[in-house]
Amino acid sequence: MVLLAVDIGNSNIALGIFDGETLRLRAKLSAVTERSADEYATLLYDLLHIHRIPIEELDGCMMASVVPGLTGLVEEAVRSLAGLAPLQVGPGTKTGFRIRIDDPTQLGADLAADTAAALAEYGAPCILVDAGTVTTIAAVDRSRTYLGGVILPGLYASAQMMKAATALLPSISLHTDEDPLIGKTSGEAMRLGLLTGTAMMVDGFIDRFLAMKDMAGARIIATGGSAELATVRCSHSILQDRDLTLKGLLRLYQLNQPRRP
Repeated sequence: MVLLAVDIGNSNIALGIFDGETLRLRAKLSAVTERSADEYATLLYDLLHIHRIPIEELDGCMMASVVPGLTGLVEEAVRSLAGLAPLQVGPGTKTGFRIRIDDPTQLGADLAADTAAALAEYGAPCILVDAGTVTTIAAVDRSRTYLGGVILPGLYASAQMMKAATALLPSISLHTDEDPLIGKTSGEAMRLGLLTGTAMMVDGFIDRFLAMKDMAGARIIATGGSAELATVRCSHSILQDRDLTLKGLLRLYQLNQPRRP
């Protein structure tokens, strides 16, 4: 079974091709709502062609999207290119875990995929840090129940906001190199505030989550484009799994693919 996994985020569209359980290809496209379905079909065709993956090998497609304006475009692109009707993560999707939030339909498709993969690969309890345009931290207890979580501003979005909202603060780069404790320039101070401040917030929420019932000993897994930046200065031991969401889409496809007669 060859599966196309598509994770549509606010900044990027992550693509994965699974041959059975093996991730054969991973790639990213910019998430641009101004593109047409034909343009996305062309980009997907080019990716498959470059990596010598025949379109006719694709058996299915599983899609998670947090950008409604892109969902239909990418779905149409997959349909026209590969003749596949993508399965979408959403209400009614079998996840393999319980969801204990006020409205389970509000659980993001990417977070559902993250949780499915984390439970399959790392077990319960676990704490999930997904750092992208925003940073989410979620708790899954020993009974495999998704308890909920918190949403923080993403690192790059925060950096852009500070620059846009002030007259004198500079544009800065974000990196994993160690900085001094106290910034001696405006740029240093901004970088320290973002990176060390985010680490302190992540550590603080992890501490509180670990103190909750049935959360002791939880493994902590980070994913997302800014995962290393958001967690490199944390005091907790955090596993990095950049493909967690894609692997979760594979798990969800296996749970939800139509039964063959």
